[in-house]
Amino acid sequence: MKTKFFFILFFLVFSSFSCATADKVQNDEQPEVQTESKPEPVELKKKKSLADGIIVRDIYTKEEYPLSQIAQKSIVFIELSASWCKACPEMKDTTAKLVSYFGNRVFFIRLYLENDIQEDREYRDMIPEMAVVSSPEELSLEKTDVMPRVVVLSNSASEVAADITGAYPTLYYYGLLSEL
Repeated sequence: MKTKFFFILFFLVFSSFSCATADKVQNDEQPEVQTESKPEPVELKKKKSLADGIIVRDIYTKEEYPLSQIAQKSIVFIELSASWCKACPEMKDTTAKLVSYFGNRVFFIRLYLENDIQEDREYRDMIPEMAVVSSPEELSLEKTDVMPRVVVLSNSASEVAADITGAYPTLYYYGLLSEL
């Protein structure tokens, strides 16, 4: 009988201890009540694009500005050309064909080296022609020695999708731009 009594007493003490602990745990887990306060404003930083770092000069007005000011499309097709380049006239024809295929979906621009500006009246209304003043170090557009060179910027002009030196068939560039 004594063992039963001790067992019941032990059970009552243990269960009251367990209930008190459970109440305490439940009370501790209640969510905190927040006081009214204004949320901190979050500053969204615009990702700087490569086109922001490419400074061009209009060969007619002599005005300088970042390429991003005129290239507001997500894909930018930059053709670098020079008067001494034998393949550049063929590249100009290729770029003109691409303009007719892609129209407003791609921004096309022809850049000349600062000391080798040409006025190409045949394509002037179709493709903007500018002189490259400066560019980010990873592109070094103003220091290009091998022509023609095509640089394609994608994702709002934030990264280089292609950097191609030499003349290739129109279909090659068409495939490249179609994948973007």
